[in-house]
Amino acid sequence: MPFEFGNKVAVSKDELIPAFYNSYNTLKSTLLRYKEQPYGPKRIMLGGNGRQLLVDYDTLPPQIKQAIPDPRKCDHILERFYEVDGDAVRFYSLFEFADGSNIKSDIQDKYIVNASVLHAILRLREARISDIIRKGGKVKGITQSLLSDSISFNRTLLAKHHTEHTLPSSLRHFKAALNNFETLVEGQLNYVSLISGKHKNDNSRKVFDHTEEFLNNMYADKKRKPTATDVYNDYEAFLTGYLEVHNNVTGEFYDPKNFKKISFATINKYLKKWRNQVATHQKRSDNRELKMGKYKPPFSFEMPKLAGSIISIDDRQPPFKTLEGKRVWFYLGVDIASRAIICQVYGDSKEGIIREFYRQLVRNYHMWGLNLPGELECEMSLNSSYVETFLKEGAMFRYVKMEANNPRGKYIERVNEELRYRKEKKREGWIARPKARKESNQPGVDTEKIKKLPYERIINECLQDIEDWNNEEHPDVEGLSRWDYFQQRQHEGVEPTNYKSFMRYIGNSTSTSCNVGNIHLNNSLFLIADGDSVAKGEKLITYMDRIEGKDIMVYWLDDNDGKVFKALAYIGDEYACELIEKPRPNRARMERTEKDTIAESILAAYTNTVDSYARRKMSTLDQLTIIDNRPKPERRFKIDQLTRAVPKPFEFPVNEEVMDDMDMPYVSSRKSLKDRF
Repeated sequence: MPFEFGNKVAVSKDELIPAFYNSYNTLKSTLLRYKEQPYGPKRIMLGGNGRQLLVDYDTLPPQIKQAIPDPRKCDHILERFYEVDGDAVRFYSLFEFADGSNIKSDIQDKYIVNASVLHAILRLREARISDIIRKGGKVKGITQSLLSDSISFNRTLLAKHHTEHTLPSSLRHFKAALNNFETLVEGQLNYVSLISGKHKNDNSRKVFDHTEEFLNNMYADKKRKPTATDVYNDYEAFLTGYLEVHNNVTGEFYDPKNFKKISFATINKYLKKWRNQVATHQKRSDNRELKMGKYKPPFSFEMPKLAGSIISIDDRQPPFKTLEGKRVWFYLGVDIASRAIICQVYGDSKEGIIREFYRQLVRNYHMWGLNLPGELECEMSLNSSYVETFLKEGAMFRYVKMEANNPRGKYIERVNEELRYRKEKKREGWIARPKARKESNQPGVDTEKIKKLPYERIINECLQDIEDWNNEEHPDVEGLSRWDYFQQRQHEGVEPTNYKSFMRYIGNSTSTSCNVGNIHLNNSLFLIADGDSVAKGEKLITYMDRIEGKDIMVYWLDDNDGKVFKALAYIGDEYACELIEKPRPNRARMERTEKDTIAESILAAYTNTVDSYARRKMSTLDQLTIIDNRPKPERRFKIDQLTRAVPKPFEFPVNEEVMDDMDMPYVSSRKSLKDRF
C-alpha cells in the first residue's frame, strides 16, 4: 500500500514490479528518462545501502494510480474507523480448543478481519448516534444503515487491503453477531463469539480440501501459468456455469454445485500457502535449479580438514565480454579442505573443455607428485555422459557425487562468487547481474558503457586472480596460504592413481606397432615398461609375446611441456602393457655422465633379456626329417611343348663305416597310430 512520506505519498518498487514494470531495469530506465522532465514518474528516495527505492505516487500514470488506491482519499465511511484490532490478533493466535489445538492461521486471519470490521462498526455507530442526538433526530433503523455500510465496505477492503470480511448479510444475523460481539467478557470484547463450531468439523474439512485441490489444479496449468486473479475469474465463471472443468486423470467433470463461492482474497491466500506452492510452483516451472533453491532444504556439512579428500568442479563464465561481444568459458576445480584452485582450463566455448579439464587435472597431480583426490563433486549436465566410464566410482575417483542443477550442492559455487564479487568486480569491463540479490551487485547507471576487452587480457587477468587466490591466507589457519595448506596437509589414505581406469577415455590416442620391442610414439621411441621402469626378465617376455609385431593402440598423456609421462598400450579393448620412453645414452663415452651409464645398462638389460630368451628357446628345439608319402595326383593333363628334364640322383660320398651302419634295418621306437589305439 502507498504511504505518506513527509508531505508526499510514496510507492515502493515492490508494488510496481512486476505488476506495472517488467523488471527493476525497466523501472530504473523510466525514472531516468523522466528525471529532468516536468512530467512522468519521479523518485522520492534512491535505493541501496539499506534504503528502499520510493516513487512519488502523484507522478505515476493514471492507469497505475487507478489500480493502486490513494491512501489520502476516503472512499468509505468505515475507513475512518477501521484498523486491525491488536487485541483480536493476540486473542486468536493464543486461543486453544479443548483438545489443545490452535486455530488455523488462515481462519485466524478471517476472524481478525471480522473482529476489526465489527470494532469499526461499533465506533461508527457511536459516532453516528452522537451526531443524530446532537441534531435532535431519532436513532431508529440505525442497524440497517450499519449493515449496508458493512456490506459495501467489502469492496474497499478488497481494493486497499486485499481481503474481505465474512460477516452476515441478513439484518437478523448481523444484529445478533454485533450484539454478541459487544457483550464484554472479562472486560474485553467477545472475540470468542466469532469462532465457528463448524470449522473443525471433518466433513467441512473434506469439502474445503476438495476446493483447495481444485484451485491448485487450476493454478498448476504449466502452459498458461495463470495468476491468482485468473484463477479467481475462472472459478467465478465455473460457479456460474460459463466454464466447464474436466479432470484428465480421473475423467471427472466437476459439478459447480459441490463448490462454494470464495473471495479473491481467500483464493489468493490459499494459493500463496507454502504447502500449495511447493507443488504448484514446481509443476509450473521448468527451471529445476530455481525450484530446488526455493523448495529444497539444503544440506549442511562439516568442512573437510585434509587436502585430497574431495574436490569440487564446475564451469563458469567470467563477467567480461571480448571485443567480439562473447564471454569466455572457464572450468575450475577446487580442493575443498585447502580452498585452493587446483586446475583451470579455458576456451571460447564449452565444446571439449570438460575432457581437457580432466587431462589437465591428471597432468597437475602428476607434476606435483600426488595421487588423484579421493572424491569428486560435480554438476550433472557436462559429466553425466562419463558416469559409466572414467567417472564410475572407483575408477578415476573413489567416490563421485553429481548434482543436477543444484548450485548450493557444490562448494565451488562459493569460490566462484568470491572471484566474481571480490576480485573481478574491481576490474574494468565487469558485467553485473541484473537480478543479483544484493543491490550493490546489480548494474549501475552506466551499464551501456561497459568496455569490451581483448580475449588475451580477460584470460590473463583471470589467471592472475587464481594465482592471487591460492597465495592468500587460508581462512581457518593463520599464517598459512591456501596453496601451502594444499601441499602440506594431504590425506595419506588417498589411493594411487589408477591410470588404466580412465586413460582410454581422456588420453590422446595413437595407432602404432611394436617392432623388436620398440614402439614409435609422439616422434620418439618407447619401450615396454613394468610400472615406472623398463621391463626386464619374464615380465618383458610376457609383454613381448603379447604385442611384438602386432598393431596396437596407445593412449597417452603429456605434461605441460609436451613430454609424454604416461602411455598404455591396448590390443583392441584389452590392456596389453605400459610403455616408457626409451633412454638414450650419449654415443661418445668421453661425454657420458652417470645418467648415460644408467641408461646404457637399462638398454643392455632390455636387449639381453630378449636375446638370452631367444638362445634358450633355440636350444630346446630338435631337428626333424620329414618324409612326404602322400600319393601324387594322376596327371591327365599334359603340355606337349613342356620339356621334362630328369634330375640326376643325389650321390652321397661313400663312407665305408656309414655304409655298414646303413645296412642295418631302422626300427622306430614310436608306436603307430593303430598300435596306440
